[in-house]
Amino acid sequence: CCMDALDIFNKAPAKRQLSDRSVIFPCYSFMNVIAKMMTYTPPNHKSKDDFEMVLAKNFVKETSYQHYHHCRALAFQADVMRRQEKYEEALSVIDEMNTIYDPRVHSKVLVREYVTDNCIMMIAASTFWMHHLGRNDEALHLCDQVINSMLPEIEA
Repeated sequence: CCMDALDIFNKAPAKRQLSDRSVIFPCYSFMNVIAKMMTYTPPNHKSKDDFEMVLAKNFVKETSYQHYHHCRALAFQADVMRRQEKYEEALSVIDEMNTIYDPRVHSKVLVREYVTDNCIMMIAASTFWMHHLGRNDEALHLCDQVINSMLPEIEA
């Protein structure tokens, strides 16, 4: 259902006339949940990796004009890269997301819109990727940042 909606949306010529495309964002988010937790068959005989990367790339592109949606899309993209063991690329996406994401501003809106704040979860998870890559000092610094400046904001 969501795959069909995204396919129709991507092919629709009228899409270019929409100034607010947020109506389709929940489909991207739901497809990320499906990709992580369920068995599915990607359309058009694509591999799961290719399908998920295109899905994440399209979500990032569609959300570039709204910060909190864009942060969610970047978290999705980093998560896809992580599942494909592309840790350096995932960390680059997390770095990009960190230039935009402000938990004081975005966390409550993300929770209201998507039920969870995947941004903070992916930032925290990225400390494991850093550790995996031997970047332990960076991982510890980011852990401190999450604990001292991000968690207090999202608990408020």
